[in-house]
Amino acid sequence: MVQLEKDTGLLTSMRTTRAIRLLKSDPGPEALALKVGQVGTYAPSGGNRQPWYFVAVMDASRCQKIADY
Repeated sequence: MVQLEKDTGLLTSMRTTRAIRLLKSDPGPEALALKVGQVGTYAPSGGNRQPWYFVAVMDASRCQKIADY
């Protein structure tokens, strides 16, 4: 097992993250949606194809239409 000299916030987050079954219905800030999309591009992809396409729906009525669909 590799011992890390200094623990990072990422490793702490990975060790302590739990599944979330119920999410809040209030929208988050647009800057957060942009950051999540940006960080999501670092996820691995098969053959390093990186076929990323993100859609952030911030309008409540549009979110409801998607949920109904």
